[in-house]
Amino acid sequence: MTRSELRDEVRNNLKRSSDALSDTRINRWLNWAQTFIASLHTYREMKTKTTLYTPSDGTSNTVSFPSNLKDLYSITLQDGASSVKLKYIYPRQFDLLYPRPATSGTGRPTMYVDYGESFELYKIPDKQYTLIVRYSKYPSDMSSDTDEPTLKRKDALIVAVATVFGFWSLKEVEDAAYWGKEIVPTLFKASVEADKTDEDWTPIARPFRLKGVSLEGEWWKNPFIGLGR
Repeated sequence: MTRSELRDEVRNNLKRSSDALSDTRINRWLNWAQTFIASLHTYREMKTKTTLYTPSDGTSNTVSFPSNLKDLYSITLQDGASSVKLKYIYPRQFDLLYPRPATSGTGRPTMYVDYGESFELYKIPDKQYTLIVRYSKYPSDMSSDTDEPTLKRKDALIVAVATVFGFWSLKEVEDAAYWGKEIVPTLFKASVEADKTDEDWTPIARPFRLKGVSLEGEWWKNPFIGLGR
């Protein structure tokens, strides 16, 4: 479904005309809904990879993550026959072992530290290297009426969550509770059970759990809190 079709469904659920409720507000709820759902579970269509490059000046070891990063799976350094998967090291352990990385000189990196919006390499790269990053990404916002959600085959779930946002914003608590308690959990459970699992998955960094995902508490009273995994 396109954004305009999704919006029509939400508007019908809320029983509000365009004079009483603007398209802009419903569009915003639809994007919030997609992000909300993606925060609960990492679906197969959220998994991707990208190419990054290390600094080449011999003094910097910091590389920025993709702006839409959710979970990081692995980073491989491409160097011909010497290509290698970088080893993840926890920040405190890294600082204990290498409190001043510059004293070790430069070379081909073999490990990285995930911290904040970027990751640090060790050793400091002696030249520019290509990095292949496997990660999961948050969905892109729908910005036009012809856009379709990044999350595939989850139109009913997106509409249901956006409907909860709408009723919550309109202070219609009973309707928000009905959709939040009776409709959304069923659709969400079905979407998770239909998703492909990773049998060979090993936590690397920013770990998340695929099993036992649920919506706990009366989250529909305030959709920004009360998520349970």
